[in-house]
Amino acid sequence: MGRYSSVLLLTLAVIGLPCLPVSLAVATCTPGMAMTCMLPKLNMLTDGYTTLRNIPPATYYSVRVEMLHLPISPSGAFLTRMSEFFSKLELYVYHDPVFQIPPGTYLSSIQVLEAPSMKQLLVGAGDNNVTELIIYTCGLERIPQTIGNLPLLEDLTFTECALRNFSLGAFGQNRRLRVLDLSRNQIETIIPTTREMPQAIEYLYLSSNRLENLDMAAFIGLPSLSMIDLRNNNLAKIASQQTVTWSTMEMLDVSYNRLRTIDLQWLSAPNLKRLILSNNLFEKLPERLRRFPNLQLLGMGDNRLAGVIDLAPLNGLPELNSVDLSNNPTAKVLRSSRPIRLPVLDSLYAEYCSLNRFNTSGIDLPVVSFISLAHNNFTAVAPLGQAFPSIQSFSFYDNPIPCSVLKARAELILSGKLIMGIPPLSASECASGSIQISPSLLLCCKA
Repeated sequence: MGRYSSVLLLTLAVIGLPCLPVSLAVATCTPGMAMTCMLPKLNMLTDGYTTLRNIPPATYYSVRVEMLHLPISPSGAFLTRMSEFFSKLELYVYHDPVFQIPPGTYLSSIQVLEAPSMKQLLVGAGDNNVTELIIYTCGLERIPQTIGNLPLLEDLTFTECALRNFSLGAFGQNRRLRVLDLSRNQIETIIPTTREMPQAIEYLYLSSNRLENLDMAAFIGLPSLSMIDLRNNNLAKIASQQTVTWSTMEMLDVSYNRLRTIDLQWLSAPNLKRLILSNNLFEKLPERLRRFPNLQLLGMGDNRLAGVIDLAPLNGLPELNSVDLSNNPTAKVLRSSRPIRLPVLDSLYAEYCSLNRFNTSGIDLPVVSFISLAHNNFTAVAPLGQAFPSIQSFSFYDNPIPCSVLKARAELILSGKLIMGIPPLSASECASGSIQISPSLLLCCKA
């Protein structure tokens, strides 16, 4: 269906029902930022359609209406009429319990930013062009049964709604669906299904729900999955009795949960690059990491790594580039119980622990450039430059290192290789003592 203008986006800030009396004069655009046509009011019973037809072609990217007056709900037939003028529609607030997308809706994108009363979404069977549907803050308690009537849908978001469980089979007819965001709901269960799965899904967001024990077999039918976000749930266990193969998986994020251990033998993900396990209850590094030969980043910060942090499980990861072990306050020693070689590791972070020793024996990091051991309990500067000749700089900032030790390392400090943090303006800022490394460089230290 043709449109009267080339404007792409209609933004409706406030919708008034029923229609209120307004001037019969045709409204005109006030130019706003980013090529936006600003309309203070739009009355669809009087001059609304004439106003839209009179928007200068190729002049504006979007139209923002501060107050829209309608005799009916801004869904259903209203969407089909707006398809004549726009390709995208954004509603700031929607007050009705039912939202309808009828056949003949040729909008490519529909966004509803606040719809607390919306309990039902009805999609009519028939032609439509909707590729993006985003609904925030709604009352939906289940996935709409008619969601499959959006065959061109690529991006779907139901965030901050009331969903408690769902089945991926509900999206089986959405064969082009690539992005599914169900974050910030109340989901406790992902129901297994034998129905057709949405095999095109690449990005799955399930963060900030109520998942506790998750059977990863629920995701077996998602062969294109590239990223899954499970942050901020109550997960104590993730496992599967079947092998889950994700040949395109690049990122698995299960941070901010209650995991104490994780056995990933069920997962075949040869292209996994980022494994985020931070903010859990791990007491040691997980085993079987060498199942992921392309792993580049491992996040283990904010756990309960205690006593000795053993780096041995990292051996056999030829692409590992960065490791973060920070914020494990009871960890005291960093070492490896057996020889390890990480041929491309570039950076290692172990900040805000209680480390007082780093035993580099048996640890081969041929290209490492930066190591941060800031905010720990070191009383000596570990000879990292000797252990790792490629290193460009390393940080011992905020450690109780004696002034005499820093004086002996003055050349390393002045070269920028040994980082001791931002210099104080005066010795009075140093609680335990200070040393003048050079006429222009004062450092805090332990007297």
